[in-house]
Amino acid sequence: MEYEEVIKNLGEFEKSALLETFNIGASRAADTLSEMIGRPVSISVPGLEVIPIKTLPEKVGEDVVVAVYVSLGKEFSGHAFFVLDFEDARKLFDLMMMQEPGTTKELDEMVQSAIAEVGNILISAYANALSEFLGLTIEQTPPSVVMDFLPAILDLALADIGQYCDYTILLSTAITIEGVEFKEHFFILPKPEDMVKVIEKLVGAVA
Repeated sequence: MEYEEVIKNLGEFEKSALLETFNIGASRAADTLSEMIGRPVSISVPGLEVIPIKTLPEKVGEDVVVAVYVSLGKEFSGHAFFVLDFEDARKLFDLMMMQEPGTTKELDEMVQSAIAEVGNILISAYANALSEFLGLTIEQTPPSVVMDFLPAILDLALADIGQYCDYTILLSTAITIEGVEFKEHFFILPKPEDMVKVIEKLVGAVA
């Protein structure tokens, strides 16, 4: 199975199945985050796209962004990123701290730590939902926060998998905390042979 051709031509049924899986993860992440900050939280994945990696900057934003990065391993390997812009990162921290939005001006160590935790909760929930769906063990590294232009942030992942495939799975992620909505992005760059496992599972479900 040629990985790039298969992922590029992923059908609507397969995309819907993946979207449903990630929405299960999003719901769990919302519960965890709500418990952590003591406020009502809703998280959903309204859309999933398979896009060329080179178009990520125009989809996600061409300014400097804040990215939470986690490496995935064991039976499903790859690179996962939760990306948001500076303004949203500051506003999200204010809501977590029960401060008036606009209070936080700088992304200091405390803010970065809080954003890392949010990203980690989200990525973990997505990975666990995928793990259950596939029946595979997925391990994660601790999260790290990077602030840079997206192409620079992607360098590590592209050095690892970019030689095999030019496509990635991009999830739009809607987070609402007490009526304040954030529209962020999550994307995953899996190792080609492991993404084939996902596709074979999806194709098996169709058959």
